[in-house]
Parts: sequence; C-alpha cells; structure tokens
Amino acid sequence: MKILIVQGGFGAGGAEKIVSILAAHRAAKGDQVSVAGLTMPEGGSYFPFPDGVSLLTRAQGQGVSGGGQRARLQHIRQVIRDQSPDVIVAFLTKINVLTLTAVLGRRVPVIISERNNPRAQNAHPIWRHAQNVLAHRARTIVMQTERAAEDLPRSLRRRARVVPNPCAPLAGVRDRLGRGSDRLVAVGRLDRQKGFDLLIAAMPQILQANPKAKLTIFGEGPERRALEDQRDRLGLGEAVSLPGSSAAPGAWMSGADILVFPSRFEGFPNVVAEATVSGLPTVSFDCPYGPRELIRHEQNGLLVAPEDTDALARNVARLSTDPELLQKMRQSYSENQTWLAPDNILAEWDEVIEDARNG
Repeated sequence: MKILIVQGGFGAGGAEKIVSILAAHRAAKGDQVSVAGLTMPEGGSYFPFPDGVSLLTRAQGQGVSGGGQRARLQHIRQVIRDQSPDVIVAFLTKINVLTLTAVLGRRVPVIISERNNPRAQNAHPIWRHAQNVLAHRARTIVMQTERAAEDLPRSLRRRARVVPNPCAPLAGVRDRLGRGSDRLVAVGRLDRQKGFDLLIAAMPQILQANPKAKLTIFGEGPERRALEDQRDRLGLGEAVSLPGSSAAPGAWMSGADILVFPSRFEGFPNVVAEATVSGLPTVSFDCPYGPRELIRHEQNGLLVAPEDTDALARNVARLSTDPELLQKMRQSYSENQTWLAPDNILAEWDEVIEDARNG
C-alpha cells in the first residue's frame, strides 16, 4: 500500500512524534510511506525516520511564510499528484483543511487527525468551520480522547475513532530520573497555550515551601522574551531557566523529579504521557483535553483547577515536600504503560488505515 502522511513540518512537536512512529511502523509492514511537510529544520527532522520513508518538503525559501495558504495548498496537491497514494493521513486542523481541499475531484480516501482542542486553539474561526464542513469528505476522523470526540458536531461523530497516542518509556529513562524533590521540569512550545506564564507566576509560592526548588522549562517559541522578562521581574533568575528544546526526544526527563504541566488547553499531551509511563510524578492543570485521561489523581500525579496558580503552587509544593507520596507515584506507571503500549495503539491505527483503503 502507498501511504502519504501530511503534517505541518518536521520539528519537535507532539504530532510530529506520532507521525514518525506511525510512518516507521507502516514502512516495517511493507508499505511505501511518504511524509510531506511544509518546513524542515536546518538540522533535519527532530524525530528519526527509517531510510525507506520518503520525506517531502517545500523548496528552499518556501517555508511557513512563503506564498501563503494558496502556495501550501498547491504544494500538497502536487505531492498527492506525484505520489498517487492509496490512503492519505493528515495531522492538525489547517493541514486537514488543506489536504481535504487538495483531494477534491480525486477518489483517494483521507483520514484526518485532530491533535489539539479546536475550540480553544489560537486560530481564525474559519479554519474550524472549514474543517467541520470538509470533514464530511474524510473517511475517518481520528480523535485522541472521548471528550474531544464528543465535542465534534453531531453530524461528524459517526466518523470519529478515538486513538490515543502510543507511548513507551525510553530505554534506561527510569534510571535517569531524579530521586529528590527539587528539580521541576516543564516542556512545550513557548506560547500562551502552554501556560508557562502561569507556572512562573506560581514559582515564588513554591519557593516559600521549598527554597531549593529549581524549574527548567524546555522548549522554544514566540513567548521566550516575555517569559524571561517575567522571570526577571519576579527575581527568579537563579530558580528558573529556559535552555531551549531538549537535545533529543525525552532528554528533558534526565534528572527530573517532578513534571509540572500548566497548559490552558491540550489535545493529548505527549510529555504527560511520557512522564506517566516512566514513573515521573506530574502536577497538571485539569485542562481539556488529556491530563485527566493520563493522570489518576493522587496515584501517579495531581490534578488542579485550570489556570488556578495558587492551587498549582500548593500542589507542587505539597508533592516536593512529601517524599512518601513522591515514591508512591514513581511506582505507578504500569497501567499507562499497558494502555499506551505502541503495539496496542498502532494496531488501532492499522484498523483505521485498512478500513479507509477498503471502504
């Protein structure tokens, strides 16, 4: 089977991680797999792909800002024409819309996958409306949680299939986790969605309870300057660092004691999944969607009211000063390991792909 996967780019995002896993899996099954993206980092794809998977990007100088949506649509249409795939899988709202538009007049089945919260993400409402209209042409709509699927328009729910992200602990990661309570980590793109401003605002209160606490925020994005300014205004220069993206997938967990996840909204947060299958205790806002599905309150982490910085600070402080609770949570990883085991999740993707081809 010839499979084309279409994504925004080859950077360090959650959707990009799943694309790399799915592409490698289907290539190993003997499929001819191509992955198209609009951008490629200077150093190449952040996530690895097997040699047999073709990576297709726009020409040099035609990145995200080059040519607007019409040029992006033309690129996707050209890739589809060149590859003549049997099945197309698209990831994320704008790419879903562009891909479904690009196949108008063609008979190739398209699977779209929504990886964020379309009700809350910072995109023009026309994208959500366009996806809701065009999604009737999709063979399947892959959602990551039941709550997200329930938020689809009623006319689209019968097309939905809930498939969470596959996640397995990286080799040796449990041996590299911290065994103290002082090193806090947060991970994600530096933008408003991820709520790092709320976490920095909570740090003075956390430090009152645990003066040795240190916070490292891994990631890059447009809010870097604002976050650094906020840190400096609060006098947190010695306690909060923003070193950029981790050197390799999962490297951010090395030496970490607690993951703090302050997002305002999500789809299915990979960093929380990675933490919970590895035994890294997590404190998270109970935002829609994902944290509640991954964190069993008081067992492998703590959930607090969305955007409540006082509650976030209190719960991080509680966990960082309670070694017995920390140790209990470090041992509560087997349930998510089984649920999110790549073999189980990829078997669900196989069913979606086979149904699309045979439908």
